[in-house]
Amino acid sequence: MNRTVSQTARVLGVDSHQVKKWAHLFNEYLSSNANPAKGRTRTFSDSDLLVLYYVFMHWEDDPDFESIKIGLNNEEHYDERFMEHLFIHTPLLQEPPDDLDETWRHGILLNGGGVNAYLELARNYRRGAEVLLDSALESGEPLDWGYPMLFAYRHTLELYLKIIGEVDEITHSLRRCVHLVEQRHGKKIPSPIKEWILELDKIDPAGTAFRYADDEARTLEYAEYWVDFVQFKFAMKQVFDMIDRAILRIGASGRPAKKTK
Repeated sequence: MNRTVSQTARVLGVDSHQVKKWAHLFNEYLSSNANPAKGRTRTFSDSDLLVLYYVFMHWEDDPDFESIKIGLNNEEHYDERFMEHLFIHTPLLQEPPDDLDETWRHGILLNGGGVNAYLELARNYRRGAEVLLDSALESGEPLDWGYPMLFAYRHTLELYLKIIGEVDEITHSLRRCVHLVEQRHGKKIPSPIKEWILELDKIDPAGTAFRYADDEARTLEYAEYWVDFVQFKFAMKQVFDMIDRAILRIGASGRPAKKTK
């Protein structure tokens, strides 16, 4: 993000005059906006802040300019402690950087347009659930991953069903979603896909069993179930692949499904 002189001064804990002085003395390490042409507003990027914070940490009454520049040339200002100081003084939601383009791979741009395709969001949730499941299998401690993984899959499944059924009704019931899908398209979801979906609805009818530790429904309190994550991974792939293909056939014209709730 870009910061003004006063904002930069607050992050560094110095006055604005000192910030401008450092910007002039170490201009070769800063962006052009840190020393702009007359009439333009002076701003500092995240990289500029790292440089200035490094200068601040090594500034003395009689500063060793050569030593500071050697450190900057060696990119010591990218050390973890300087990055942490920057992050502490950075909001979660930032103005888009001026040089933001497709090469930026460490974040996303949130805007009112959402995702580009109506199925893309569901697929993104699916990929997230699959990463959790793979991590559970690789960790050797699947219990630590179990509930987040099951919640992710259940949420993804609900979203998939609402897309294919163009469900406007406010419901988190998978059974109800299955009914609305079959009603809309005049055909039954085949076995064993339907049975697997209804099994998840049985233990989590309201979408809360894996979300809260103190679930009021307590659907798992009086029963025990073993979930084989390898078999579960196979089953969920069959479920999502089938629904994915069905959605693509239905939406072949490119018409997006209605918004889900």
